[in-house]
Formats: sequence, C-alpha cells, structure tokens
Amino acid sequence: MTIIHGGNRELIAQQVGVDPASLIDFSANINPLGLSPKLKRVIADAIDEVIYYPNPQYPELRDAIGTHFNVSREDVFVGNGAVQMIFDTATALQSKHALVLAPTFGEYERSLTRAGARVSHFNLTPENVFQVSVTQLITTLEADKSIDLVCLCNPNNPSGQVIMPEAVQQLADYCMGHNVWLILDEAFVDLADHDALSAVSQLTASDPVIILRSATKFFAIPGLRLGFAITKNEQLKQRLIATQEPWSVNTMAAKFGAHMYDDAVYINQTYAWLTTERPRLFDALKTIPYLTVFPSVTNYYLLRSTMPNLREKLWQVGIMIRDCSDYAGLGNDYYRVAVRTHSENEQLIAALRSVE
Repeated sequence: MTIIHGGNRELIAQQVGVDPASLIDFSANINPLGLSPKLKRVIADAIDEVIYYPNPQYPELRDAIGTHFNVSREDVFVGNGAVQMIFDTATALQSKHALVLAPTFGEYERSLTRAGARVSHFNLTPENVFQVSVTQLITTLEADKSIDLVCLCNPNNPSGQVIMPEAVQQLADYCMGHNVWLILDEAFVDLADHDALSAVSQLTASDPVIILRSATKFFAIPGLRLGFAITKNEQLKQRLIATQEPWSVNTMAAKFGAHMYDDAVYINQTYAWLTTERPRLFDALKTIPYLTVFPSVTNYYLLRSTMPNLREKLWQVGIMIRDCSDYAGLGNDYYRVAVRTHSENEQLIAALRSVE
C-alpha cells in the first residue's frame, strides 16, 4: 500500500514553481511555535557527543519520560520517531488478524501487514462525525474471535475524535479477558486538553496494552525524530526487548527528550496558543459554504469539500493542506488542516474564500 504523508514542502514547491519557504504548511500537524529556544540549546550542547555511541539503554531519556508519566524506566521504550515504535510493536506482537480503524493513520496497516497479519477495518462514518463506539468495537470482536490485536489512534488521525479514558479502560478490560492485544497511539493526545485524556495513568501489569507517544508534534521536531512507548505488560516488554534495534535514538534526540518536559514555559505557551486558536479556527472554517467541518479535540480538523481540486487551488496561493484520499474510507473530497498561528489561520480562511 502507498501512503502519502503531509509536510513535503519541497515536492509541492517544485510542482508549483515556488520557493518552499513561501508555502504555509497546514498539511503537517506540527506545533507552529517552532523549536523551543531552551531545547535548541540542549541540542547544540549535545553536538560534541556525536563522536561517541549513545548508551543503548538510554537511562537518562527513559528516566525522564518515566518520571513525567509516573511509570518505571523499565516501562518505557524509545525509538526513532513514533513510526518506528509502530513497526517495532507490530513485529513484536506477531498478530495473525488485526483490527484497525477506517479512516486512520495508514502506517498501522502497513506495519501489521509487513509483520504477517491479516488486517480488517472497523469503519467509521461521517454521520457519527467519525467517532469510535467502544460498544460496537467490542461487538465486532465478539463476532470474530480470530482478531487478536486492535490498533487505535487516540485522538484519531485524521478525524480528531477521541475515545475517553473510561471507554479505553472498558476496551482494555475486554482485551485482557479475551487474549487480544491493544495498541493505543496517543501521538496527538498531548495537544488535547492539556494531555488530560491519556490512558497512561490507567495502565497495569495485567493490561495487554501498549501506548505509543510522539515528541514530534508537540515539540515541533519532525526532523529530529523521537518517539516512545509505554507498557507495564511483562510479556510485551520481553517481546519488545527481543525486537528493538540498538542505538535507535540519536544523541541529540536523546538529550532533547531527557529535558523536553522541563520546559514549562514552552509547554504553557503551547497550551495558551491552542486553547485560543483551535476553537477560533473551527468557527472560521464553518463559515466557508462549501466545507463540512468535523469537530476535533486536537490540533487539526478534517474537512469535506464540494469544491473540486481544493488542495491544488490552494497551492496557487501558497497554502498546503492534506489530501485525505489515501485514508481508507475517505474520498478525494476530504482534507485535513492543522491549527497554526493566528495570522496563518487567517491567511488560510482568506485563501479558502478566494477560491469560492
């Protein structure tokens, strides 16, 4: 399967014939505040250490993540971005029949298929704003006992809908009693309600659950690459230990991650931006006559457009949005836009009005 991710400014700029720096990128859901000045110094200070191999156990990084989430270092696994954690987990679990959402992030299906699993879809509908019903999900699992793994993106990408922690626990309890693994990708949950919707605090050693997290979006480091996973399940830990590659995180990313949760100023600035701009952009998008805007708890919105070729038309005015036609269950009339700065969001709305 072919997955075309957002954020490729160079490719679009080449097609349009403009400088990549002139494009405003709403196709990648990255914190528009950019790199934290404090953490930029952490990266710079780590440069002299690149002549040495990093400690493959990453004690400082795993301790820092463990402390932040109130879990043990042994519960934390780190990698070169959340996508590596997705592939490592798929390899470790060796599912025979996995269930993923449709639509959702395409790398789940690709990683599970590559690991040998047959993948089925749990279809979401626009009539229900693409919300996941855990009751219906459990009914699906009851109907097909061959399913041994469920993979959920929470909040889901591209819909921005979330399964609340109590419903996640209901599903985890079912999985525990029926020998089903649960992968919960929380790549965007730290950009929703001050990270209050995470299921990390609910994890127990008996839960067949692994939670995947990303530093990329919140801390604006897609080029640095840092992801991690948290599980308390001992069987899963041993499988991950047997699967993981040595030195999976570079020295600068490891140093960054060891200090990222110390940067309270940047974290608070991010929540101040998001608390203001997310609802403001939602309200503005709803004024565009040819768009249907789906609600979201995080830093992006799924749109349905009656305007054909909307993405290409916006390229001509310097705006990149995410074409969602490669998501299972969505057509070429669906797009996703990130929440960016106030001035950039205003430019997006002006551009959308200009092509009416």
